[in-house]
Amino acid sequence: AEAEVEKPQTFDPAKQLGTTMPLGFFDPLNFTKVGDEDGFRKSRIAEMKHGRVAMMAAVGAIIQPLVHFPGFKDVPSGIEAVLSPPGTYGFVALIVVSGLLELVRWKDDENAMDSIGDFGNPLQLGIGQPWGATVEMRNRELNNGRAAMFAILGIIVAELATGENGIEQLGLNPGDFSFN
Repeated sequence: AEAEVEKPQTFDPAKQLGTTMPLGFFDPLNFTKVGDEDGFRKSRIAEMKHGRVAMMAAVGAIIQPLVHFPGFKDVPSGIEAVLSPPGTYGFVALIVVSGLLELVRWKDDENAMDSIGDFGNPLQLGIGQPWGATVEMRNRELNNGRAAMFAILGIIVAELATGENGIEQLGLNPGDFSFN
């Protein structure tokens, strides 16, 4: 009798990390295809990185009108900050540092299927046990990143429409706080 050869399982994006309630697997435009592991990997890596950037940007949009680094006191708040020196210089420095981290530090292990888009904890700094390495925490990071992408988009669009920075959109006056 012939020995049965076990067929390799077909890659299913609906069974990957990030499929959580209430939406489950959400891909209404069918970007990810069953069996397309490479396409999914590229999309997940982009989603994870964009989510982390969006989380930092959303928090920054709220904090930036309240706290200024030395030498940046006269930089306007909000989107105008990147258009006026020295805010422009800070923005360029941020892009350069992010680009270097992207090329050197934030790399995905192409052989590890169970950790697609797992770039570790950026605040871990290689010290001690990794924080947030559980499936639950990784799902939270993906979902929070997804929400943050919408949040920063909303903050930017609202600022363009109203002229109010992130803190003013919350009905607060940045002058009422003294963190500088």
